[in-house]
Parts: sequence; structure tokens; C-alpha cells
Amino acid sequence: MTYKSPLQTYVIWHPKFKDGEKYANRIYNLLCRDSSNPLSRGIGIPVYYRSSYPIGDTLPIPIEFKDSKRNALIILIDDEMFNDDNWGDYIAELLKNVNDKTRVFPVALSQYAYHQNEGELNKSQFIQLDKQNGFETKWALLKHAILHDLSRLMIDVESSHEDSNMEVPPPIKIFISHAKLDGESIALEFKNYIQNNSKLKTFFDAYDIADGYDFDTQIKNNLKNSAVVVFHTDEYSNREWCRIEVIVAKRNKSPLVIVHDIKKGEKRSFPYMGNVPTIKWNNRFEDVIDLTLMQVLNNKFSREKIEGDIKLFELDKKYNVSILSSPPELFNFIDLELLKNTDNEKRLIVYPDPPLGVEEVDLLNEFDKDLQFLTPIMLSKIV
Repeated sequence: MTYKSPLQTYVIWHPKFKDGEKYANRIYNLLCRDSSNPLSRGIGIPVYYRSSYPIGDTLPIPIEFKDSKRNALIILIDDEMFNDDNWGDYIAELLKNVNDKTRVFPVALSQYAYHQNEGELNKSQFIQLDKQNGFETKWALLKHAILHDLSRLMIDVESSHEDSNMEVPPPIKIFISHAKLDGESIALEFKNYIQNNSKLKTFFDAYDIADGYDFDTQIKNNLKNSAVVVFHTDEYSNREWCRIEVIVAKRNKSPLVIVHDIKKGEKRSFPYMGNVPTIKWNNRFEDVIDLTLMQVLNNKFSREKIEGDIKLFELDKKYNVSILSSPPELFNFIDLELLKNTDNEKRLIVYPDPPLGVEEVDLLNEFDKDLQFLTPIMLSKIV
């Protein structure tokens, strides 16, 4: 069996674009792993560079689109690329070979970028940075666009190169979980910020439950199909529906992010909000959004990669395999018990890297000593 990555990303820039490599390195650190911290674990999405070779003016090598299930082309278009006819030909050749599992993201870093390969690149496709000032401002906008659009690509495999004849993938929906007593104002600000500053959709119970429909059903159905942002205020853990929303999100393996906004303290913390990314409220909604999109992309990519690894090593023929979208915790044993069959098969639980510490695995195995907990980098040990 030939392994294919769920997604590969290519960053393409003209070698004379002075910030090209800087953008490329930021994209690599965002999607793959932080090159300045080699022991860290990132999402692990392969990121490849396409610029000229160090010697001479040779154009980059072509891209083999069939090497991955999906591809993303991030084309950094500046004045140098626009004025170089050879690069126009190179981009045209790339676009000619784009398949239906590939998305093209042209990035306008020049006022002339929109005329690059006109007729082949649609202006509506562009990530528009040409009117922004400063590298960090441009990077913040580019980062957000990449995270959102790659998440959409992972969710809808049939959508591809933006074209009037092709359906665009649906936007990511964010379920805003909050306590009305002390969290409604910040949650409403968050909803309004998303609507005014992004392509995301939101679910906010006070506004989005249609008249005549069951509250319980509407809430739970929307939790299953959303990324969940919890505004963790002093009263949050005291509210029954807040606790239900967290449990439903975890049971459905929904991407979940906790925004800590505790002012005085809690009478009782809610134990099931652990084991997920958290962020301290710092009056920056964009940081909350980017962390949430990171979780969406990480969950989708990791699960599909794990499924591919299991088939590659034929582990499903040797084990009863369960896949988790986040590191295992005692909470998961409820569902793991429900999945247990009567044949007493060897059971393997696979979750995204990095591996848990020995102390956590030992605690989990006190509940069931026969369960093996492994991550993708550990799978070869049992083959």
C-alpha cells in the first residue's frame, strides 16, 4: 500500500522577493513544526518550498499533485514575480496541472498581483495583503486565512480550485459556550467580531435557535458540527447547560478551546474541561479564533493521518483499534467500554502526537491494563 498524506502544502515565491523565505518559514512553523524548537510537536502537515535553486536562475521543480490526497498552493505574488515572464509561465503550468483535490491561494503582496496569470487566477481567490503595512500585520492576516481555508479544505474533500462551476467548502462554524450570568457580554462581542472580521459562522443560542424547535436538540446538533469556544467565567461551571455543552462536545470529539476569564474564582471547577488547549483572555479575539482554527485543522488532519497509518501497517487486522482526536483521559473510558466487543480482541488506542508521559499512561492502565495507548510515531514499534 502506498501512503499518501492527507494534505501537503507548497509555498511558492520569487527568489528576489526579500520577505519570501520569511513568510515560507512562518508557514512551515505554523503547519508543520516550530523549527526553532526541534523538540516541539506541531500539526505535522508537510510543507514544501518552491523558489529558484541557490545557483543560477533555474525555475523550481514541478509539483506532483498525486503524491497527496489534497494539496494547497500558497503563491506569494510580489512585484518581482509579476514582472518575470518565466515565473508567469511556471505558474501557468502549475495551474494547468491542478487536480480536483487542490486549492490555490494566491497572496497579493503587490497592487499588480491581481493581474498575475489573469484568466487563470480569479480575483476573488486572492488573500489581499497589498494595502496592509508591516510584515507582522500582513502575517497575522495571512495566518488566519491559511488556517481557515485549509480547515475548510480538510472538511470538504470534493471542493478544489475556486471556480464558478465548483462548490466552495462551507465556512467553519464556532459554537460559543458561555454562562449568561457573567459571560454573555463577552460572548456577544465575540460573535459580532467574527461576523464583522472573518468568514466564519457562529452559533449563539440566544439568537440562532429557531422558534418552535426543541432547545435541547438544537444545541446538541450544533455542538456536533462545530468547533466549540468556552468562555470560562466564574459562573460557567455552576450552570447545568454549560457543563452539558462541554460533555457533548467531548463525546463528539469536537475541537474545543477554553478561554480563561476567571475574575474572583469558582466554588467548584468542572473536571471535564481539562486536556484541551486553553488561552488566557487578553482582549484579542483574533488570538482565540486562530487557536480554535488550529484545533480544527489539527483534529481533521491528525485523524485522517492516523487512519492512513493504521491501514499502512494493517493494524486493523491485528487489533480492535479506536482513534481519539486528543490525548486520552479517564473520560474516554465511557465510550471505550461501549466499543468493547465480546471477542476479547487486543485493543489499541491511537491518538495524535506527542505521546503522554509514563505517569498518565500508568494511571489509564490501572483502569484497563490490556489497553495499549500509542501515537503515530510509536506505531512502527508494534508492527
